[in-house]
Amino acid sequence: MNNKLVKSILNGDKVSISRAISLVENQHNDADKLLTSLYSYIGRAKRIGITGPPGIGKSTLVNELVIALRKMKKKVGVIAIDPSSIFTGGAILGDRIRMQAIGPDDNVFIRSMATRGVHGGLNRAATEVADILDASGKDFIIFETVGAGQSEVEIFRTADVTVVVLSPESGDSIQAMKSGLMEIADIVAVNKSDLPGADAFVTTLRNTLEISRSAKGNNKNITIIKTQSNQGIGIDDLLNAITEYLHNLDRSGQLSERRKKLLQGRIKSLILSKLENIITEDPAITKLIESYSQTKNKTTPYEFVNKVIKMMVK
Repeated sequence: MNNKLVKSILNGDKVSISRAISLVENQHNDADKLLTSLYSYIGRAKRIGITGPPGIGKSTLVNELVIALRKMKKKVGVIAIDPSSIFTGGAILGDRIRMQAIGPDDNVFIRSMATRGVHGGLNRAATEVADILDASGKDFIIFETVGAGQSEVEIFRTADVTVVVLSPESGDSIQAMKSGLMEIADIVAVNKSDLPGADAFVTTLRNTLEISRSAKGNNKNITIIKTQSNQGIGIDDLLNAITEYLHNLDRSGQLSERRKKLLQGRIKSLILSKLENIITEDPAITKLIESYSQTKNKTTPYEFVNKVIKMMVK
Protein backbone atom coordinates (compact mmCIF):
# COMPACT_ATOMS: atom_id res chain seq x y z
CA MET A 1 0.00 0.00 0.00
CA ASN A 2 1.15 3.54 -0.86
CA ASN A 3 2.58 4.93 2.41
CA LYS A 4 2.26 8.45 1.05
CA LEU A 5 -1.51 8.00 0.64
CA VAL A 6 -1.85 6.63 4.18
CA LYS A 7 0.18 9.51 5.61
CA SER A 8 -1.91 12.09 3.70
CA ILE A 9 -5.14 10.53 5.00
CA LEU A 10 -3.83 10.67 8.57
CA ASN A 11 -3.07 14.36 8.00
CA GLY A 12 -6.69 14.93 6.92
CA ASP A 13 -5.98 15.72 3.26
CA LYS A 14 -9.35 15.86 1.48
CA VAL A 15 -8.06 14.73 -1.91
CA SER A 16 -6.39 11.68 -0.39
CA ILE A 17 -9.50 10.86 1.65
CA SER A 18 -11.61 11.05 -1.51
CA ARG A 19 -9.20 8.79 -3.35
CA ALA A 20 -9.26 6.25 -0.52
CA ILE A 21 -13.06 6.26 -0.41
CA SER A 22 -13.20 5.66 -4.16
CA LEU A 23 -10.95 2.60 -3.73
CA VAL A 24 -13.37 1.23 -1.13
CA GLU A 25 -16.52 2.04 -3.10
CA ASN A 26 -15.14 0.45 -6.25
CA GLN A 27 -13.90 -2.61 -4.32
CA HIS A 28 -10.40 -2.06 -5.69
CA ASN A 29 -7.78 -4.72 -4.96
CA ASP A 30 -5.84 -2.21 -2.82
CA ALA A 31 -8.85 -1.34 -0.62
CA ASP A 32 -8.27 -4.09 1.97
CA LYS A 33 -4.57 -3.24 2.19
CA LEU A 34 -5.41 0.42 2.74
CA LEU A 35 -7.97 -0.34 5.45
CA THR A 36 -5.46 -2.65 7.13
CA SER A 37 -2.87 0.17 7.18
CA LEU A 38 -5.41 2.55 8.72
CA TYR A 39 -6.98 0.14 11.21
CA SER A 40 -4.74 1.00 14.18
CA TYR A 41 -5.78 4.66 13.86
CA ILE A 42 -9.55 4.15 14.13
CA GLY A 43 -11.81 4.10 17.18
CA ARG A 44 -11.62 7.67 18.42
CA ALA A 45 -14.49 9.20 16.46
CA LYS A 46 -18.04 9.00 17.78
CA ARG A 47 -20.52 7.71 15.19
CA ILE A 48 -24.01 9.24 15.08
CA GLY A 49 -26.86 7.76 13.07
CA ILE A 50 -29.66 10.03 11.85
CA THR A 51 -32.67 8.24 10.40
CA GLY A 52 -36.42 8.61 9.91
CA PRO A 53 -39.17 8.78 7.28
CA PRO A 54 -38.57 10.65 3.98
CA GLY A 55 -39.10 14.41 3.66
CA ILE A 56 -38.87 15.02 7.37
CA GLY A 57 -35.91 17.41 7.29
CA LYS A 58 -33.05 15.05 8.15
CA SER A 59 -30.55 16.71 5.82
CA THR A 60 -31.26 20.18 7.21
CA LEU A 61 -30.95 18.79 10.73
CA VAL A 62 -27.58 17.20 9.89
CA ASN A 63 -26.41 20.47 8.34
CA GLU A 64 -27.25 22.35 11.55
CA LEU A 65 -25.60 19.70 13.73
CA VAL A 66 -22.40 20.02 11.72
CA ILE A 67 -22.45 23.81 12.14
CA ALA A 68 -22.96 23.41 15.89
CA LEU A 69 -20.10 20.89 16.14
CA ARG A 70 -17.79 23.18 14.18
CA LYS A 71 -18.53 25.98 16.67
CA MET A 72 -17.13 23.54 19.26
CA LYS A 73 -14.01 23.15 17.06
CA LYS A 74 -14.88 19.53 16.31
CA LYS A 75 -13.89 17.89 13.03
CA VAL A 76 -16.83 16.23 11.30
CA GLY A 77 -17.43 13.64 8.61
CA VAL A 78 -20.85 13.15 7.01
CA ILE A 79 -21.87 10.02 5.12
CA ALA A 80 -25.18 10.66 3.36
CA ILE A 81 -26.76 7.42 2.18
CA ASP A 82 -28.86 8.19 -0.89
CA PRO A 83 -31.44 6.08 -2.71
CA SER A 84 -29.84 4.29 -5.62
CA SER A 85 -31.03 2.99 -8.93
CA ILE A 86 -31.55 -0.78 -8.94
CA PHE A 87 -30.12 -0.72 -12.48
CA THR A 88 -27.07 1.54 -12.19
CA GLY A 89 -26.38 1.74 -8.46
CA GLY A 90 -26.06 5.51 -8.81
CA ALA A 91 -27.14 7.90 -6.07
CA ILE A 92 -29.13 11.11 -6.35
CA LEU A 93 -26.49 12.90 -4.23
CA GLY A 94 -29.04 15.47 -3.12
CA ASP A 95 -27.55 15.75 0.35
CA ARG A 96 -24.23 16.97 -1.00
CA ILE A 97 -26.07 19.72 -2.89
CA ARG A 98 -28.03 20.75 0.20
CA MET A 99 -24.85 20.86 2.31
CA GLN A 100 -22.82 23.09 -0.01
CA ALA A 101 -22.52 25.81 2.66
CA ILE A 102 -20.50 23.60 5.03
CA GLY A 103 -18.67 21.61 2.34
CA PRO A 104 -15.74 24.02 1.78
CA ASP A 105 -14.73 23.82 5.48
CA ASP A 106 -11.38 21.96 5.62
CA ASN A 107 -12.50 20.24 8.83
CA VAL A 108 -15.73 18.91 7.33
CA PHE A 109 -15.85 16.06 4.85
CA ILE A 110 -19.14 15.11 3.15
CA ARG A 111 -19.66 12.01 1.06
CA SER A 112 -22.88 10.85 -0.57
CA MET A 113 -23.13 7.13 -1.15
CA ALA A 114 -25.58 4.88 -2.93
CA THR A 115 -27.34 2.11 -1.04
CA ARG A 116 -26.79 -0.08 -4.13
CA GLY A 117 -29.93 -2.02 -3.31
CA VAL A 118 -28.60 -3.28 0.02
CA HIS A 119 -31.39 -4.05 2.49
CA GLY A 120 -31.18 -1.75 5.49
CA GLY A 121 -29.95 1.33 3.64
CA LEU A 122 -26.32 0.92 4.70
CA ASN A 123 -23.85 -1.02 2.60
CA ARG A 124 -20.56 -2.46 3.80
CA ALA A 125 -18.67 0.38 2.14
CA ALA A 126 -20.35 2.97 4.39
CA THR A 127 -18.75 1.46 7.49
CA GLU A 128 -15.37 1.32 5.75
CA VAL A 129 -15.72 4.94 4.64
CA ALA A 130 -16.39 5.82 8.28
CA ASP A 131 -13.13 4.07 9.20
CA ILE A 132 -11.23 6.23 6.70
CA LEU A 133 -12.81 9.40 8.11
CA ASP A 134 -12.07 8.19 11.64
CA ALA A 135 -8.41 7.64 10.80
CA SER A 136 -8.24 11.07 9.16
CA GLY A 137 -8.88 12.69 12.55
CA LYS A 138 -12.61 13.36 12.54
CA ASP A 139 -14.14 13.70 16.01
CA PHE A 140 -17.67 12.89 14.89
CA ILE A 141 -19.00 10.91 11.94
CA ILE A 142 -22.67 11.35 11.05
CA PHE A 143 -24.57 8.79 8.99
CA GLU A 144 -27.73 10.15 7.39
CA THR A 145 -29.73 7.28 5.96
CA VAL A 146 -32.31 7.20 3.23
CA GLY A 147 -35.72 7.32 4.91
CA ALA A 148 -37.16 3.91 4.19
CA GLY A 149 -38.92 3.06 7.43
CA GLN A 150 -38.33 -0.22 9.23
CA SER A 151 -35.38 -1.27 7.09
CA GLU A 152 -33.41 1.56 8.70
CA VAL A 153 -32.79 -0.63 11.77
CA GLU A 154 -29.52 -1.50 9.99
CA ILE A 155 -28.09 1.78 11.26
CA PHE A 156 -28.30 0.36 14.78
CA ARG A 157 -25.51 -2.05 13.80
CA THR A 158 -23.27 0.81 12.67
CA ALA A 159 -23.63 3.87 14.94
CA ASP A 160 -22.78 4.51 18.60
CA VAL A 161 -25.99 6.50 19.02
CA THR A 162 -29.12 6.54 16.86
CA VAL A 163 -31.35 9.58 16.47
CA VAL A 164 -34.77 8.93 14.95
CA VAL A 165 -36.28 12.05 13.36
CA LEU A 166 -40.07 12.38 13.26
CA SER A 167 -42.51 15.17 12.42
CA PRO A 168 -46.07 16.02 13.58
CA GLU A 169 -47.25 16.41 9.99
CA SER A 170 -46.22 13.05 8.63
CA GLY A 171 -48.38 9.97 8.62
CA ASP A 172 -45.13 8.03 8.20
CA SER A 173 -44.19 9.18 11.69
CA ILE A 174 -47.17 7.40 13.19
CA GLN A 175 -46.19 4.25 11.32
CA ALA A 176 -42.62 4.69 12.51
CA MET A 177 -43.89 4.83 16.09
CA LYS A 178 -45.39 1.37 15.58
CA SER A 179 -42.46 -0.16 13.71
CA GLY A 180 -39.03 -1.49 14.55
CA LEU A 181 -37.63 1.96 13.79
CA MET A 182 -38.60 3.14 17.27
CA GLU A 183 -36.94 0.14 18.88
CA ILE A 184 -33.51 1.35 17.75
CA ALA A 185 -34.00 4.97 18.88
CA ASP A 186 -31.68 6.28 21.57
CA ILE A 187 -32.93 9.83 21.04
CA VAL A 188 -35.98 11.14 19.16
CA ALA A 189 -35.95 14.53 17.42
CA VAL A 190 -39.44 15.85 16.66
CA ASN A 191 -38.65 18.19 13.77
CA LYS A 192 -40.93 20.93 12.41
CA SER A 193 -42.15 21.33 15.98
CA ASP A 194 -43.69 24.72 15.16
CA LEU A 195 -46.50 22.98 13.29
CA PRO A 196 -50.00 22.72 14.81
CA GLY A 197 -50.42 19.64 16.96
CA ALA A 198 -46.71 19.32 17.77
CA ASP A 199 -47.20 19.27 21.54
CA ALA A 200 -49.95 16.67 21.27
CA PHE A 201 -47.73 14.60 18.99
CA VAL A 202 -44.87 14.69 21.53
CA THR A 203 -47.26 13.67 24.32
CA THR A 204 -48.60 10.76 22.25
CA LEU A 205 -45.07 9.73 21.35
CA ARG A 206 -43.91 9.83 24.97
CA ASN A 207 -46.91 7.78 26.10
CA THR A 208 -46.35 5.25 23.29
CA LEU A 209 -42.72 4.81 24.28
CA GLU A 210 -43.67 4.41 27.95
CA ILE A 211 -46.23 1.72 27.15
CA SER A 212 -43.81 -0.07 24.83
CA ARG A 213 -41.04 -0.06 27.45
CA SER A 214 -43.36 -1.33 30.17
CA ALA A 215 -44.70 -4.14 27.99
CA LYS A 216 -41.18 -5.32 27.12
CA GLY A 217 -39.63 -4.75 30.53
CA ASN A 218 -37.24 -2.22 29.03
CA ASN A 219 -35.78 0.41 31.36
CA LYS A 220 -34.23 2.44 28.53
CA ASN A 221 -35.20 6.10 28.77
CA ILE A 222 -35.46 7.76 25.35
CA THR A 223 -34.95 11.53 25.29
CA ILE A 224 -37.33 13.51 23.06
CA ILE A 225 -36.11 16.85 21.68
CA LYS A 226 -38.25 19.32 19.73
CA THR A 227 -36.44 20.97 16.80
CA GLN A 228 -37.04 23.37 13.92
CA SER A 229 -34.01 22.60 11.80
CA ASN A 230 -34.79 25.21 9.13
CA GLN A 231 -34.61 27.87 11.86
CA GLY A 232 -31.75 26.31 13.82
CA ILE A 233 -34.04 25.92 16.84
CA GLY A 234 -33.44 23.04 19.25
CA ILE A 235 -30.15 22.03 17.62
CA ASP A 236 -28.06 22.80 20.71
CA ASP A 237 -30.50 20.81 22.86
CA LEU A 238 -30.27 17.88 20.46
CA LEU A 239 -26.46 18.02 20.35
CA ASN A 240 -26.33 18.19 24.15
CA ALA A 241 -28.58 15.13 24.36
CA ILE A 242 -26.33 13.25 21.91
CA THR A 243 -23.06 14.13 23.67
CA GLU A 244 -24.52 13.38 27.10
CA TYR A 245 -25.78 10.00 25.90
CA LEU A 246 -22.36 9.15 24.45
CA HIS A 247 -20.59 10.33 27.61
CA ASN A 248 -22.79 8.15 29.83
CA LEU A 249 -22.34 5.21 27.46
CA ASP A 250 -18.56 5.63 27.55
CA ARG A 251 -18.38 6.14 31.32
CA SER A 252 -20.44 3.02 32.03
CA GLY A 253 -18.36 0.83 29.73
CA GLN A 254 -21.38 0.16 27.50
CA LEU A 255 -19.79 1.91 24.51
CA SER A 256 -16.84 -0.50 24.58
CA GLU A 257 -19.17 -3.50 24.87
CA ARG A 258 -21.38 -2.21 22.07
CA ARG A 259 -18.40 -1.75 19.76
CA LYS A 260 -17.23 -5.29 20.51
CA LYS A 261 -20.63 -6.62 19.40
CA LEU A 262 -20.57 -4.41 16.31
CA LEU A 263 -17.11 -5.77 15.48
CA GLN A 264 -18.34 -9.36 15.83
CA GLY A 265 -21.19 -8.65 13.42
CA ARG A 266 -18.85 -6.93 11.03
CA ILE A 267 -16.43 -9.86 10.99
CA LYS A 268 -19.28 -12.25 10.16
CA SER A 269 -20.35 -9.92 7.37
CA LEU A 270 -16.81 -9.77 5.97
CA ILE A 271 -16.52 -13.56 6.04
CA LEU A 272 -19.79 -13.91 4.13
CA SER A 273 -18.64 -11.28 1.63
CA LYS A 274 -15.32 -13.07 1.03
CA LEU A 275 -17.09 -16.41 0.60
CA GLU A 276 -19.50 -14.84 -1.88
CA ASN A 277 -16.55 -13.52 -3.89
CA ILE A 278 -14.95 -16.96 -3.93
CA ILE A 279 -18.16 -18.53 -5.21
CA THR A 280 -18.72 -15.95 -7.94
CA GLU A 281 -15.06 -15.67 -9.04
CA ASP A 282 -13.86 -19.27 -8.86
CA PRO A 283 -14.16 -20.68 -12.43
CA ALA A 284 -14.24 -24.27 -11.15
CA ILE A 285 -17.27 -23.60 -8.96
CA THR A 286 -18.98 -21.62 -11.73
CA LYS A 287 -18.43 -24.47 -14.17
CA LEU A 288 -19.72 -26.99 -11.64
CA ILE A 289 -22.92 -24.99 -11.07
CA GLU A 290 -23.49 -24.60 -14.81
CA SER A 291 -22.98 -28.33 -15.34
CA TYR A 292 -25.45 -29.19 -12.58
CA SER A 293 -28.12 -26.85 -13.94
CA GLN A 294 -27.84 -28.22 -17.50
CA THR A 295 -28.15 -31.94 -16.75
CA LYS A 296 -30.61 -34.20 -15.00
CA ASN A 297 -29.31 -34.97 -11.53
CA LYS A 298 -30.17 -37.57 -8.97
CA THR A 299 -28.90 -35.27 -6.24
CA THR A 300 -31.06 -32.41 -4.96
CA PRO A 301 -29.87 -28.77 -4.99
CA TYR A 302 -29.38 -29.02 -1.22
CA GLU A 303 -27.07 -32.02 -1.59
CA PHE A 304 -25.25 -30.23 -4.39
CA VAL A 305 -24.74 -27.13 -2.22
CA ASN A 306 -23.25 -29.25 0.57
CA LYS A 307 -20.86 -30.73 -2.00
CA VAL A 308 -19.76 -27.25 -3.12
CA ILE A 309 -19.27 -26.12 0.50
CA LYS A 310 -17.04 -29.15 1.18
CA MET A 311 -14.99 -28.24 -1.90
CA MET A 312 -14.57 -24.68 -0.62
CA VAL A 313 -13.51 -25.84 2.82
CA LYS A 314 -10.86 -28.11 1.29
